[in-house]
Amino acid sequence: MFDEAFRVLRSGGRLAISDIVTTAELPAEIKNDLDVMYSGCISGASSVDEVKAMLTQSGFTDVVVEPKDESKAFIKDWVPGSNVENYIVSTVIKAVKP
Repeated sequence: MFDEAFRVLRSGGRLAISDIVTTAELPAEIKNDLDVMYSGCISGASSVDEVKAMLTQSGFTDVVVEPKDESKAFIKDWVPGSNVENYIVSTVIKAVKP
């Protein structure tokens, strides 16, 4: 997933992105909701460990995934009543091409 970013960066180049990750296993009703949750990138979110593994597999080092717990305050409004804020969080993801 991050192979192309690794390819285009020079040695010593840094990757910094913001994304959402799962903090707990998604319930079936969230995971299987293609109309709202999948199209909103919620049901397709990866876990912190999966993101770290993908970056490392692509060749990056110094991988850091920083969850932003304060993001739950606005995530709860993405799909009111779904409690999605209990399963995902916004993160800052950083890595370096050696």
